[in-house]
Amino acid sequence: MDRKATLFAIAAVAALVSACEIPMPEQRNETVIEEGGTFNVVNAIDPAPRDDAADVAVAAINGRLPPAFLGRWGLVPADCTSTRGDAKGLMTVEADRLTFYESRATIAKLATVSPTELRASLAFSGEGQEWTQETPLVLEDNGNALTRVADGQTLRYTRCAA
Repeated sequence: MDRKATLFAIAAVAALVSACEIPMPEQRNETVIEEGGTFNVVNAIDPAPRDDAADVAVAAINGRLPPAFLGRWGLVPADCTSTRGDAKGLMTVEADRLTFYESRATIAKLATVSPTELRASLAFSGEGQEWTQETPLVLEDNGNALTRVADGQTLRYTRCAA
């Protein structure tokens, strides 16, 4: 075979092989924080997550909520503006805890689902009682809304003005 024929044959085979490429489904990376250890499940198909995903994962590895989730959140506008101490729907989110009207929760376990969604196992205390609760924390509306599920009820909070 002459050189041109060989190069043509190689190009034809390469074109056939590239046409047979099988698409792989996108998978998520997940970081799980538990008492006594940190577990990071890395997706081998997508080893380079976006920067915002990496920021959320790093915060979760440290057992702390990422900055985008922090702040004061109200179920109704008056929760953000009341000065009388009657803001029953106010939730204050700090890196290591959530504080409510009559209770507070610390993070027992934290898993990253996406840059805008975390799964948290929260250890609550309040009014002389203690309990745990599994809940997703989902940022929506460009970080201006935070949704969580408590006792089967979806609660949608709005970020309070600074």
